[in-house]
Amino acid sequence: MLMDDLQQAFSVLMPNNLTVIHQQRVTGGCISDSCQVLTQDGEGRQQHWFAKSNQLSFLGNFKAEADGLERLAAVSSIATPQPEAIGAAGDRVWLIMPWIDQGPPANAFFHDFGTGLAEMHRCTSGTRIGLDRDNFLGAATQVNRPVDRWIDFVAENRLGFQLRWGADQQLIDGSLRRGCEEVIDRLDQLLDGRSEETSLLHGDLWSGNYLCSDEGRPVMVDPAVYYGCREAEFGMLMLFGSCPPSFYHSYQQALPMTAGWQRRVNVYVLYHLLNHLNLFGGGYYGQCQQMAEQILRS
Repeated sequence: MLMDDLQQAFSVLMPNNLTVIHQQRVTGGCISDSCQVLTQDGEGRQQHWFAKSNQLSFLGNFKAEADGLERLAAVSSIATPQPEAIGAAGDRVWLIMPWIDQGPPANAFFHDFGTGLAEMHRCTSGTRIGLDRDNFLGAATQVNRPVDRWIDFVAENRLGFQLRWGADQQLIDGSLRRGCEEVIDRLDQLLDGRSEETSLLHGDLWSGNYLCSDEGRPVMVDPAVYYGCREAEFGMLMLFGSCPPSFYHSYQQALPMTAGWQRRVNVYVLYHLLNHLNLFGGGYYGQCQQMAEQILRS
């Protein structure tokens, strides 16, 4: 990012007349431009920030991300960064948050992470399904239209949405389509045995969306929140989570899931694989087909 663009963003969107004195690009994201920014106020006090920018049409994505962070923060189970500013400056939109210094995970990190996630799910448990707004899973629209039954939510807003999108993009052919349609038709059977209670979910919880602070505390970022069966939280974690057994053990100790959850969670792994297929192309086709076949064999 250019220093002039950053200074314009901080001048327009942030209070206290902050001067940008240094910036360093942050890699790892594939959707927005991100950087660590050092500012100084009129009294010489310095502070580090995390700034993301994108084209003007991305404002809704940033607003949805900030909304999700605020909903998670209100539960107070796992730390999240506080959005400080969202809006347009120049020909870009920006999301600015305090910078989080990171450290290596200590021995207790994944135990604490599992316990904290269980506490978040416990504190928000109820019967609510969906959300009062749609949001985004990566760059993809995530439909959260509330329905009465979890099975219908998964069929229509999760697997069905991805299947229709993939067909429109000519990424899903007859074989994969038939497999996914059979999964949808059999959801009552495939998801039988789960708890009927729902919870607030992060929604996109993989190894790139949780951090270890320099104090050793878990921090969650980049949510795609909604209310749903808490087993769905483990779809991305099973796919790209890199969590050791201690994470799952501590979660189960704090808030046990019913028997068969490891089998049922593959339905949510399929949702995320289909989303990756639709976002990133045919390289995920084989994994989608294999997962659909595995689910139907179970």
